[in-house]
Amino acid sequence: MGHYYPPDNLEEMEEEIDPSIRTCTYQFHTVSTQIIMYILQLGYALPISILYLFVILKILKAHKTEHMFSDAFFKIYVLDGVVSLIVVVLDYGLTRPLIYVNPLCRVFWTWFPQPTYILTPYLASFNYFQFAKIFSISLLSANRFTCVAYPIWHKIFWKKHTNHVIIVSMICPVFFTWHLAISPTRFDPYVGEGILGYVKVVPFVRTTFFKLIVSLTAFLFILLTNIKTYRLTKKFKNKLKTLERSLTLSTVVISAVFVVYIIIQAILLIFSTSFLIENLAFGSTLKKIEFCCNDFYLMSSPIVLLIMNKRLRSSVFRVSPEAPQNSENTRVSSRVGDTVKIVVKSPSAKTLTMW
Repeated sequence: MGHYYPPDNLEEMEEEIDPSIRTCTYQFHTVSTQIIMYILQLGYALPISILYLFVILKILKAHKTEHMFSDAFFKIYVLDGVVSLIVVVLDYGLTRPLIYVNPLCRVFWTWFPQPTYILTPYLASFNYFQFAKIFSISLLSANRFTCVAYPIWHKIFWKKHTNHVIIVSMICPVFFTWHLAISPTRFDPYVGEGILGYVKVVPFVRTTFFKLIVSLTAFLFILLTNIKTYRLTKKFKNKLKTLERSLTLSTVVISAVFVVYIIIQAILLIFSTSFLIENLAFGSTLKKIEFCCNDFYLMSSPIVLLIMNKRLRSSVFRVSPEAPQNSENTRVSSRVGDTVKIVVKSPSAKTLTMW
């Protein structure tokens, strides 16, 4: 049928894996500690994701009513945010539970002992949105670079072509993941941790090769544009609007996180698949480091943006006051015997009785 290729490793697995390794029984961990690890990760991922969603919804709601959110940057930011949240949901929904929740490994090993197309939509979608994330964060960097380097052309181009650029950035990942959509997905346990891979149907196509090329290209582009953008921002800091400057610096920080993530990915590629299988404890540690970097890469954006942009922070968390029922305070008094009744009509229209 073909060879099995884990989607995150570059080297082919030509040798048969030791049957003692392909098991759902832990050698270096316990079930409870692994589940606790997953709960801890979920403990920070859930609130940050909710904050991320809140920021996205606020931007979408204010897009037509507040001038600040009409900028092309926020369209791209919403795109990047939606893609990031989808990756987080897919990751925490199945990929990590298969690694950390041992009973799930046993269930999948029972249900899917052979390659199947049932899991193909998940694997194809997960990889598609991982590629889409690379394109969306590259768009953010490009938008901020043109803002400071070519301000006049920037306004004309992004006002006219933002939607076109977004559509292209969402189509491009298809060219790097189409083969996963036609390949059966295979589930394999490695000493208690479940991993999804695929059976190669198209001989000349490699997912890891595509990821390496796209990630390296994005890495160089973002690194160079970030350096140039930062220098120009410092040079023209007195000429840039406060909002533009804070958005630009926020994007530089967010993109720098991506650069660090790619460096970690490159370090992982140094070690061959066979080496990682032979040294499972070391490989497992590297995978957890990758998870932490991946989380920071996916979920740091709203925190960085809100910290560095006071105007955005106040706009996002602003509570609209209740509209007054009557703009004028009306004071009416009447005296009946020894009782004085004063009616005060104010924003809350309260009635006060005094004796």
